[in-house]
Formats: sequence, C-alpha cells, structure tokens
Amino acid sequence: MKNKIIISSSDSKYFHLLKELHQSLIFNNILDEYDFGILDTGLISTQLDYFRDHGSIIKMAKWNVNVPNYKIRNRDHLKTQVARAFLPDYFHNYKMYIWLDADTWVNDKDTFLLFERGATKNKLCITPQTDRAYGKFAKVDWFLGFPTKIRTINYKNISKSISYALGRKFSLHPTLNAGAFAINDSEDLWKILQNNTKKAAKKGRIFGTDQVALALSVYEDKMPAELLPAYTNWMCEFHLPYLNQIEKKFVEPFLPHHSIGLIHLAGLDDIRTDKKKFLNITDLNGRSHNLSLRFKESKNV
Repeated sequence: MKNKIIISSSDSKYFHLLKELHQSLIFNNILDEYDFGILDTGLISTQLDYFRDHGSIIKMAKWNVNVPNYKIRNRDHLKTQVARAFLPDYFHNYKMYIWLDADTWVNDKDTFLLFERGATKNKLCITPQTDRAYGKFAKVDWFLGFPTKIRTINYKNISKSISYALGRKFSLHPTLNAGAFAINDSEDLWKILQNNTKKAAKKGRIFGTDQVALALSVYEDKMPAELLPAYTNWMCEFHLPYLNQIEKKFVEPFLPHHSIGLIHLAGLDDIRTDKKKFLNITDLNGRSHNLSLRFKESKNV
C-alpha cells in the first residue's frame, strides 16, 4: 500500500473511459507512486476482474448522505456526486487523495502533478472553469438595453440547492470543476466539504451536488484553496486543445501553449461513446490534423 491514491468511478457504460484513464496513469508512470481506487457504481464482473488484475482497490459507492428516494430513481451512477466528498471513509490511511472523473486522462505528468503540489499546502487544489480560450461563462437577458437576468452554472445550481440569495451572491464566481481535485488527509478540509455536500443534496438535484458543495466550501466557508490554471484540467467542450507535434502532447491553444495536464471530455458525449470520432485539431504551425481526443498508448498522434 502506498500513501497516496487516485480515485475514480464508473458503471458498466463508461468502463472503457475508466480503463483509458487507468492506462494513461500507467503510461505516465504515475501508479509507481499512487494506488488506484475505484468507487463502483455498476461495473460488471469481467470489468471488475480487469481492475483487480491490475491491483486496483475497489469499493462499492454508497449514498453517504440522506437522499430522498424520489431523487435516486435507481440511478446508482449519481452516488459519486456525493461520495467523492467522503473518499477517506472508503480508502483509509492515505496522506493524499486525488479525484479524477472517468472521462479524464493524463496528457502530461508534470502538469497533472500540480494537483498534488497544491494539496500539500493543506488546501483544496482544484481548477476553475475559466480561461481566455473558453469564452463567456454567463448568459445575460436584456430588456430595453438593460440586463434583467444573469445566468451562470453557480447561480442555477446554488439557487436550486440552497437559496436564491446565495445563488446571486456567487453567480459570477468561477465554477469549480468537480471532475478533478486533490485534498490531503486534513480532517478539517474534508469535514467542510462533507457538510456542504449534505446541505446541497438535501434540497437540490443530486446531479451538480458536488460542484455546489465545492463552491460553498471555498466561497462561503473560506476553505483554503489552491486554484490551478485551466491547462491542468482542460475542458475540451469549451475549446479544443492544440497539438505539439514534437512532444506529441496536447497543449493550450494560446501562448505560451502550456502542456495540458488532464484532457477532460465532459459534455462531449459523441467522443466519450465513440473512440473513432475524430476532430480537426490544429498544431502549433497552424496545420490541421484529424485526431481523436481519447487516450491511447501511442499518445493519440
């Protein structure tokens, strides 16, 4: 047993993505220093056998907070919306915990390990969903030349889960992406996140509970946080990465073209379900390449 662990989750539908995340960790030699944990939300026996054969630690995901039955509707995959706030309860005695959604994979090891560096400061380490390449993060309704309503992810989720007052208060704060974060073994930090997860799950939708809890923890309760640049957890839905052909890695599309730590495929359902889905990716010389954003050991190029 190592003293650091990376944890993800999947049901049988997204096994292929979880497998590729795992392969990217092996390819980048990250599992030399980390254990790999899985919160199982519906993997079948052959899929579980694959991960057991590779030394993964598997736990059944639970509803760690009281959730009304009408919100569950046999959707076990939503358990990780709350369970990720309770990782030390599943995986004991680790000094460092990193959560990664199954639709992420490691493109550059050194950039990815910024999550660990941030968490060693006794802070939540996480990436806001903002970048110069992403464009607007708010929708504004106008009437007679005046703004009448501002709509953001934080406003929508916090208003439904907690209150409209808090939704307005944090509407223009960056959304903290719950798909990748790191926290050390600080009981105080985990307790703040767990308490806010309970609050968010009690009233609001289960989907989005994780990001509401993170927002409340950082913006309302002032949890110490190390906020990383977008290239640590690149949201391809908002802007496609560029390609550095020499290093065979994806990079941010604007100078300084920093290597991307995690390729995150959230919101790109066609790519998540079809590995043969190719996109036009621009290289640093302005040439276009027909490439997949999914991981493969040849590094996609």
